[in-house]
Amino acid sequence: MLRVEIAKYRTWPAAALLWVALSSMSEFVHAFDIQYDLTRSEAIRACDQHLYEGDRAQSQTCYKRLLDSSTGLEQADAAAALGDTRRANKLYREAASDSTDPAIKTHWARLYLQTHQVSDAEALFREALLYDENWLPAQIGLAEALSQSFEGQARQSLFQITTENPDNVQALLLLARIELELQNLPIGRGLLNRALAEVEAQGLPPLEIYALHAGADLLEGKPLQPWIDRALQYNPHYGNVYAIPAHFYIITYRYKEAVDLYQRAVATDPELSTAHRDLGINQLRINNLFAARYHLQQAYVRDPFDVQTVNTLRLLDDIDDMRISYLDVPDVNDPNEIVGRVLIRLDREDADALEPYVIDLSIRAVQLFTERYDFKLRQPMVVELYHDHDDFGVRTVSTPGIGLLGVTFGYLTAMDSPKARAAGEFHWGSTLWHEIAHVFTLTATNHKLPRWFSEGLSVYEEWNTGPLPDRELSMSVLSAIKSGQLLPLEQLDQGFVRPSYEGQVQVSYMQAGLICDFIATRWGHDALLTMLKRFGEGDDTQQALAAAIGSESDTFDAQFSEYLDTEWGELISVLDDYSAEVRQLDRSVQMEDWVSAKALARDLIRRYPQRVGSGNPYQILAAVLREQGDESAATDTLLAWHALGGHDPETLIELVSELRNSDRGAEAVPVMESLNWVMPYKTDIHRWLGDHYLTINEPELALREFNALLGMQTDDVAAAHLGKARAALLKDDESTARRELLYSLESAPFYRPAQHLLLSLVDGD
Repeated sequence: MLRVEIAKYRTWPAAALLWVALSSMSEFVHAFDIQYDLTRSEAIRACDQHLYEGDRAQSQTCYKRLLDSSTGLEQADAAAALGDTRRANKLYREAASDSTDPAIKTHWARLYLQTHQVSDAEALFREALLYDENWLPAQIGLAEALSQSFEGQARQSLFQITTENPDNVQALLLLARIELELQNLPIGRGLLNRALAEVEAQGLPPLEIYALHAGADLLEGKPLQPWIDRALQYNPHYGNVYAIPAHFYIITYRYKEAVDLYQRAVATDPELSTAHRDLGINQLRINNLFAARYHLQQAYVRDPFDVQTVNTLRLLDDIDDMRISYLDVPDVNDPNEIVGRVLIRLDREDADALEPYVIDLSIRAVQLFTERYDFKLRQPMVVELYHDHDDFGVRTVSTPGIGLLGVTFGYLTAMDSPKARAAGEFHWGSTLWHEIAHVFTLTATNHKLPRWFSEGLSVYEEWNTGPLPDRELSMSVLSAIKSGQLLPLEQLDQGFVRPSYEGQVQVSYMQAGLICDFIATRWGHDALLTMLKRFGEGDDTQQALAAAIGSESDTFDAQFSEYLDTEWGELISVLDDYSAEVRQLDRSVQMEDWVSAKALARDLIRRYPQRVGSGNPYQILAAVLREQGDESAATDTLLAWHALGGHDPETLIELVSELRNSDRGAEAVPVMESLNWVMPYKTDIHRWLGDHYLTINEPELALREFNALLGMQTDDVAAAHLGKARAALLKDDESTARRELLYSLESAPFYRPAQHLLLSLVDGD
């Protein structure tokens, strides 16, 4: 049974549009799909040809005639071509009920692909292969379904199919698209040229080939017009000749340029629902909310089954309800000069508590990156935090459930807020720092960065300038290094775009970060800046690397391998023993064998001191020491853990309490700061930090804490306003101090500290 996938926010007023759509199903216009499957009947293919040549009215008449006069698979194909999805689904089901013909299940699966239900399509393709394991259309369809999930398996399957069936146009084009996405341009061009020869020999439309050639020209910085002209000569209404190349702008982060092409696509074919959808989504990515809503509504009217369209429309209503704040970022050296402006959107549930910290980090990041990358923001940067992870997922890729924490679209960055995930699951301050670094590196180069360098720079900045000094490589990353799964520098983008094994994306992030860190350590930060500028000028990785360090990628790969061996070789050589010792430590703790646990934990710390994440030996050692009555040593162990980037919130809270109880309050301050960048909802921490910053004459930091305290709607409102009053006095702002004191006394008229401060101000008069 076909279904519309429903995401969580389903109260959008489009219910009326849905009724209109369902009541006029035959008028739907889906994506302009070219059918290369030669198992379609000759009559259907004759109707298809009218569509391919731009005569939609004639094709509709042709399909309707077949729908009324034919039976079985041909009738179902006609209904699908007309967009009568319900009837097509019913006809395919009836045709399949008493048949083992794999063509029926394959064509039915394509209906599911057309209505964006990829997993159901995949299941039907597999059923067709049960009837005939060599059925080529189902093999190709399955590879296409897998390719929509960016699975490396699709590429391998298509390579095998095109080797065994070198004349299959559909397989050649699917593989060509993947190779172009990986920017393997000579390979992609070769596949397109083979496909062009085949369509000419088989009498198939060349439109998609022209559009993909235009995409390849886009990646090479060449004019697109020659291929566009050829496509429009064949079909004057072929909007995909703009929409398909626009996809290659998106995967290279150039969203504004993509918008321009999508606008030309919908001007050429106003009925192209996918172009309206993608235009709307990318208008949203560049913060054009009004235009985004218009084109998404246009897409919805034409295709109400598109989950990306429906979800993004509903998200727009949530965005409209977010709280917006603005700030100017002053120059560090000249407070009268503005180096950037920031627009912040926060869910109202989070806004009061988070805003002081988002403002603080945004100011520091903009000031620092302006200097480090010799670039000033040319327009306001937009920062959005979502307290619902599915909202963030829809904001990012128009579907919920993604595994990302943050994403940047040029001047706009969006991410999970601390409430979007379990407490301590991620360090939200580091994530925001990472994404703001993207804003600078992408916009400084007009988005002309390979994926590996963009991500590598942000990881490098996390490690070297961000709020958390964590440099831990996970066991999966260490295992990948040991097993030789790291990619050569020239191929590293493939690990992000088309991963070939589970966890390769995360491994690629860490590899890219290590590469940038290695370059900065050996040749200086200026070498990274040189590469950044050369990429902005159009250089490829080989050219940028040579300009920065004088080495080619092959030489660099050998140098990087030596660096990894120097830094991690000893641990990697005994990684299996290390893992076994970790398991032994767990058993010792379970058996309460504290002597063994203590020795094992210390040995694991010696072997790999950077391991501070989940299951690290520091927390276990601290617990053992506390069990043995050595509280001071336990506290020192956790301080060492924290200094290396440990950020489990419960442990941080415990450490703060121990330090304060031991008269080590000064040592507790950085721990409290770290806690707020992980889980900023602990009221005592904000109050203690605010008081501390008052005592050391840091009024801005004190204001940040008392504003956050007020934002959490604490019962101690009077103390928070009093803190703000004292901070105002440190800034010689008596009028603000008086106002905050009155707020304090308004909430607690007999609050003696506020009364005393007010009296002192009155006596001063």
